[in-house]
Amino acid sequence: MKKVLITGISGFVGGHLVSFLDRGYDFEIYGISRSKPAWDFVPAAQDLIGSIHFHQLDLLDIPKIKSLLEEIQPDYIIHLAAQSSVAESWKTPVVSFMNNTNIFLNIIDTIRQNDNGTRILSIGSSEQYGIVSASDLPLTEESPQCPANPYAVARVAQEQLAKIYAEGYGLDICCTRSFNHCGPGQSDRFVVSAIAKQIAKITHGLQEPVIHIGNGSIVRDFVDIRDVVAAYALLLAKGKRGEVYNICSGTGRTIREIALTLAEDRRLKIEIVEDEAQIRPIDNPRIVGSNKKIRNDLGWKPAIPFRRSLLSVYNYWDHHL
Repeated sequence: MKKVLITGISGFVGGHLVSFLDRGYDFEIYGISRSKPAWDFVPAAQDLIGSIHFHQLDLLDIPKIKSLLEEIQPDYIIHLAAQSSVAESWKTPVVSFMNNTNIFLNIIDTIRQNDNGTRILSIGSSEQYGIVSASDLPLTEESPQCPANPYAVARVAQEQLAKIYAEGYGLDICCTRSFNHCGPGQSDRFVVSAIAKQIAKITHGLQEPVIHIGNGSIVRDFVDIRDVVAAYALLLAKGKRGEVYNICSGTGRTIREIALTLAEDRRLKIEIVEDEAQIRPIDNPRIVGSNKKIRNDLGWKPAIPFRRSLLSVYNYWDHHL
């Protein structure tokens, strides 16, 4: 049985990824994270948690990482672990950058030293493209990378390290630039989940009918998390060594539109307030990608309509409230 190691397994993406792999792949699943999984957003979570080989440790601890990778000898690694909030990277830029670059470097350099042919999927971000104009859209893998926040700079560095290790050392690494994703279980530090939580609180009479957001006019390309993890599994199996793939829907939506859509579906009349504290120092006004490359190469495209994604996020918060 093939062994797959998932870093950052305890998080939102990790839980959905394990759930997806459990339904259709014959993998022995290993996981690393700073905290134990406590997924409350996937079916049979406790059974899933019990089925994985979990290791609680810090990926910055080089001796422990080397020891564990030498022990497991994984056939595949999916590198999800990261400080993934752009807003948080503005608050703690040094910690964010060092964490996101060093943990990836620790892993790939250990794989280089072990020389065991492990295939690695490195997860990146659409934030790597930076500030773009409408004429630049949709963004393709050939579009220039001009990162405009500390998080994005670290993601570009991660991808460049992957390229160097693939070309210079012959490591089998494939990379993504994953656009905004959403789904049940996502932290309310992220915009769709934050809005859905507020809508649920309004529905339950726990909040006045006022939705607080940052810049409502910015445009983002959202993909359902269940489509995202399906793409990751496909790339792990068939993605081309050294290549980068956008994971996106190809459709842009404003943050204000998302709030209004959720309110409309609940038949709520709301006021939308843009909070200055939630607006970032520099923010890309629009990010919309092209998924032509992964669609043509591997046949992947999003299967879950955005409105259904919004409903699943709302239902998650409705249940918890």
